[in-house]
Amino acid sequence: MLPVTESTLVVRTDFTDSDAWTRVCRAVAEPPGGDLVRAAFTFVDDFAFSGLSPSRALERVPHGPSHPMVALADSLTMTSPGLPLLVVDLIDDPGGTFRSAPEVLWHVANNLFVAPGFFHDYVRSVDPDGVYRCGGREGQIKVLSAIASLRGLPFDADDYDFSPVTSPASRPRHR
Repeated sequence: MLPVTESTLVVRTDFTDSDAWTRVCRAVAEPPGGDLVRAAFTFVDDFAFSGLSPSRALERVPHGPSHPMVALADSLTMTSPGLPLLVVDLIDDPGGTFRSAPEVLWHVANNLFVAPGFFHDYVRSVDPDGVYRCGGREGQIKVLSAIASLRGLPFDADDYDFSPVTSPASRPRHR
């Protein structure tokens, strides 16, 4: 069984590249929005889930999931530029999937938590290569600007690094 948690699970299913897994975890945990965005994630790094498929993930999620999705770091995640995670729907279309860039997984997790019926909207919003990126730099700026505005905080897009995570090198996140 996957752990019972109030946070979104990010499960490692491919164990061929530890550096890629480290980059996935960093990109998910430290999104470009810094303190403006909040999402809770539990990272599962257990060889017992090696090769876990979306349908098997559905079987392994405890009954009554507290979150409408699980993200899998599968072989495509670990070998692709940008490290796109496989997002698996647990409620709206159980077993349905799409890929998400790890740095915008907070956006997916938060919105599906509030409105789980919108999974299909993410499926339709992937880029031509099949990965959801929140509209790229411009889309992320719009979302973060709106969040800052709702919180009464200043926002300057130049203070954030919106480049995708594609290399092992660290990159600055928020100044």
